[in-house]
Amino acid sequence: MSNELTITATVAYEDSEGTEHPAFGVIADTADIATKKFVSGKISVGTSEEAIPLGEVTSLGWAVFKNLDTTNYVELRSASGAANDIIKLKAGEGCAFRFGSDVTAPYLIANTAACQVEYKIYSN
Repeated sequence: MSNELTITATVAYEDSEGTEHPAFGVIADTADIATKKFVSGKISVGTSEEAIPLGEVTSLGWAVFKNLDTTNYVELRSASGAANDIIKLKAGEGCAFRFGSDVTAPYLIANTAACQVEYKIYSN
């Protein structure tokens, strides 16, 4: 079987001053998961780096993250001690993306206080 994973996202913008950008699909894709492996769970992320448990996933593909905290934000790093945070999730925010080929051991870090983050990562 192919195209096991379906990814869909839409973005729309309208402000109180009447500026509007109509909705458009930024992601509408399907993906093959060659090894049929994925990992999902919740992780408590503190203000020190937390490794994301990858289970049997060794080649990172699509990922979905959601910050379950109602106050604080978390950031994703490509590796431990990485100089730059690559994704920021404010309280309640989520995102879907495909990992770059250089990322093999991503980390999360909370800004002010520990946060719960839900995640799903699919093999490439």
